[in-house]
Amino acid sequence: MQINASRTVAASPAKVFGLVSNAVEWPLILRTVESAELLTEGALGVGSRLRERRLLLGAEVTLESEVIEFTHPHRFRLVVESSDRSFDRDFIIDALNVGSRLTLAIRPGSRASTGRVLLDIVSPVLQIRLSDELEMDIADFAAALRA
Repeated sequence: MQINASRTVAASPAKVFGLVSNAVEWPLILRTVESAELLTEGALGVGSRLRERRLLLGAEVTLESEVIEFTHPHRFRLVVESSDRSFDRDFIIDALNVGSRLTLAIRPGSRASTGRVLLDIVSPVLQIRLSDELEMDIADFAAALRA
């Protein structure tokens, strides 16, 4: 299952990528993120780890994620894994004649068979709630790019 939201913005792919990949600044941009910190030293890139406190599905959660793709200026991808659940968040930037198209995607999953069955059962509700949260995040990114 993949849930995504897209928005066209009047900014270059490099500017959009700079904004979405600067995760430590997300609390200043995204209403859903309370705090974010880089857990690894050095420049952000593949293998970097991030901890964020955010609202997810109506609850405050702390997520630890790892950057699994960092392709400037087109893609920034994170994976979150716990003992039985996983999901990845994908930030995809496409160049357009009028700016860029930013797509945010989330792919929830589970490694345990019971978790996969439960995911199938709650999938319709999960899709709606995650879609709403992605729309809010993409609106916040778009507003920051207009500022």
